[in-house]
Amino acid sequence: MKKILFPLLLAVVLVCGFTACGSPESLTAGLKLELTGIERAGDGTVRVMWSVQNPNVFSYVLDKTSHKLSLNGTLVGTITDNSRMGVPAQSHAERTGVLTPAKPPAAAVIDQAVNRGSAAYRLDSIVNVLLLDDKFEKRSLAASGTVTVTAK
Repeated sequence: MKKILFPLLLAVVLVCGFTACGSPESLTAGLKLELTGIERAGDGTVRVMWSVQNPNVFSYVLDKTSHKLSLNGTLVGTITDNSRMGVPAQSHAERTGVLTPAKPPAAAVIDQAVNRGSAAYRLDSIVNVLLLDDKFEKRSLAASGTVTVTAK
């Protein structure tokens, strides 16, 4: 039995070494962010709706997410969410955050997007994924596409 144990253990170590077994990147591979809508209220505040897609068989808990949002190539602001967010296995979770505007040109870019009804976006995000108890792994995620922009 002892003669088989060492080669078996060595094989497991080699396989894990070559496949990044247990690395946080492999655990959270496939997580995707996307904007689902942008809405400007009458008082000028901008609400941003976003979702996390999880194709994996594991559920995740995200903690303290921050996003930089660009519309039509111009940085318009940031969204920060300090509350935890559960993302079920092979499903998605949605959130709404308030945009903290960047420089004054941001308002003009948002106005143009409202007039057009949509905008090309780029979302650069940092998410903290809860791995175990109080151990977190920071992940950078990026998304781009077209989003609907409305006004109330």
